[in-house]
Amino acid sequence: MRNIWFTIYSSTKYDDKYIGLNNYRTLLEILLIPAIQDKINREKKVQKIMLDLFPDLENDKVEYFRELFYGKKPYEGIVNISISTKGIDWNSLSEYERKDFLIEKWKVLFNNLSEDYFVTDKSEVIASLDELKNKDWKITSSPFKRKVKYNKENYSVVLDITTERAQLALVRDSDNKQFVLRNFETAQIHTDANFKGFQLDGDTLTFVYKNAFNTMFGSPVAFNLREIFK
Repeated sequence: MRNIWFTIYSSTKYDDKYIGLNNYRTLLEILLIPAIQDKINREKKVQKIMLDLFPDLENDKVEYFRELFYGKKPYEGIVNISISTKGIDWNSLSEYERKDFLIEKWKVLFNNLSEDYFVTDKSEVIASLDELKNKDWKITSSPFKRKVKYNKENYSVVLDITTERAQLALVRDSDNKQFVLRNFETAQIHTDANFKGFQLDGDTLTFVYKNAFNTMFGSPVAFNLREIFK
């Protein structure tokens, strides 16, 4: 079943007001799927749920949101609410304050959807959001089941994602020691770290992109393991 896309929109003309927001957005797009997705009623044909941020808006457009969606199916599968950030200096907020702000705004959206959008009680959705707010916003996963076998040692490929960066590393099975290969902007993981596999040729470990566009225009993804392990 196709994942629902939970995302955040802000106009590029406000980029200087929301420095680092793209990293939070990308990480939340992943975190909200296991937290919320299974609680959404699929019969509503929801494809994307979105916060639209506006620094000049006086208040969240709650009444307009309810007019559009309360008891109704979303047009073209999109559920979105206009959120005011007036008086909020995003750039000066701490990480916890940013997490608190974003989760509270997601709660505004879900609190104002009618019950027919959910397969559980709405309170369970809100509780899941509160639980997420108090967790570390970090994802550590291995994009491949296959191990890298080099000099009689096995290594897992690990992608570690936070609100600050995404880090590609090898973790040695024998002692769990980590060897960092490269750091990415979290917001770029779906392009710069969009790998389908890897190839090992002698000392050279090369990661293979999922599509031709990345292969042609993406950043180099070949590593000399002799240098990495020295």
